Amino acid sequence: METSFKKNRQWLYSVTLIIIIGIYAYLQVSHFLNVPEPRQFPDSREYMEAASSPIFSKQLWGGIKPPLVPIIYKLLHNNVEAITFVQLGFSIFSWIFLAYAVARTLNSSFLLPFVYVLILGFSLSSGISMWNRLILSESFSLSILACFIGIWILILKEITFKRVVMLIIISTMFAFVRNANGFMLLMLCGILVIFTFLNRRTNQRRYYIAISITFFILFLTSNAISNTNNRWTIYFLNVVSMRILPDKELRAYFENHGMPVNESLMARAGKWSHEDDFAYYKDPELEHFRNWLYSHGKSIYFRYLLTHPSYLISKPLKDFQSMMYGDRLIYYAPKGFPVNESLFSYLSSWTLFPVYVFLGGLFFGLNLIFAFSRKLIISWAPIITILLVYPLAAIVWHADAMEIDRHVLPVAVQARLGFILLALFAFDAILFEFFQKRHCEKK
Repeated sequence: METSFKKNRQWLYSVTLIIIIGIYAYLQVSHFLNVPEPRQFPDSREYMEAASSPIFSKQLWGGIKPPLVPIIYKLLHNNVEAITFVQLGFSIFSWIFLAYAVARTLNSSFLLPFVYVLILGFSLSSGISMWNRLILSESFSLSILACFIGIWILILKEITFKRVVMLIIISTMFAFVRNANGFMLLMLCGILVIFTFLNRRTNQRRYYIAISITFFILFLTSNAISNTNNRWTIYFLNVVSMRILPDKELRAYFENHGMPVNESLMARAGKWSHEDDFAYYKDPELEHFRNWLYSHGKSIYFRYLLTHPSYLISKPLKDFQSMMYGDRLIYYAPKGFPVNESLFSYLSSWTLFPVYVFLGGLFFGLNLIFAFSRKLIISWAPIITILLVYPLAAIVWHADAMEIDRHVLPVAVQARLGFILLALFAFDAILFEFFQKRHCEKK
């Protein structure tokens, strides 16, 4: 009788999940088809120009943009319709995979429908799904992030050779779709090194060591690519214009470390790096500044950040609300896209922020208790996801002063996704303890 009940319940769950996934796919496709044509931006042309170069050319691997998206565009022959359809398909697959990964690791089957509804409903939000019809990197970036978190969750549940290979493949894509992702891999590398020394299971250590080495190599490679042809300067010059030149104290530090300051340079204050026909790169009066920029600019900027931790940590905090809760992203929405008040929007409500802080702290504490109890190591997944949010947001803020809200979007998505995972794993841990206790009492 009990076996029959379990089979019927499993069948009911399977049918429910198929229906949820079917509705999700339908909504994704219908939102996509509501947009008559893909929307393009100046950045779109840069990706497509890089894609027009030979596969091993410096323009593709050392151009203004990271190489993964131009490579995908090249494989699709720069066909904008094909690009957006691939983005749609990959997005649907990635978020279903993440929902599957979370559901696969939960102990309570009661929560399975909630997992799929929350995660897939979250990905239907305007802030995520609208990018599928845009010729920019955000769609691929968010989809790869979902796959990256999903495979990590599966590995924390049970590490196997196949899953490690999948992680390495996804991590490689992750490193080459956004510059900031390399720093995330570096931080995870440090966490893994600590975890490897604390892990008593010697049969698992070789996997974690291999992952750590891979992450470190990917970070170095990503950083080397960003240095090719001085690609990083176009972003750093925005920082110079908007933050360093207007700030007397900050400007004095860089001037004391060799930055030539003259009237032509001061005239760039408040102007983006591309303005006035790229005067930063062409103005003969800025020749000495350019020499300093290429040879010492990046290292001195890093030195300043490392030796001024208050600036490094506190400055992005002042813009944290606008980074996490800014409403400017809707500017990028393509014509015809049905902007909706979905889960992303509710999690973006600044008026409910105190509630989220309270619940987030509660769920974080519960996951921390279960993580340290060693009963549910999977609880580390949402904890690490949340802990990395602010460091990543700070890196994005310090890396560029332009379009921060768009550049920080994956971090904002990670923050909201982390909150959802904290809640799901906390409830699962509570139910796991409850039913385990009842089982012991019956015995």
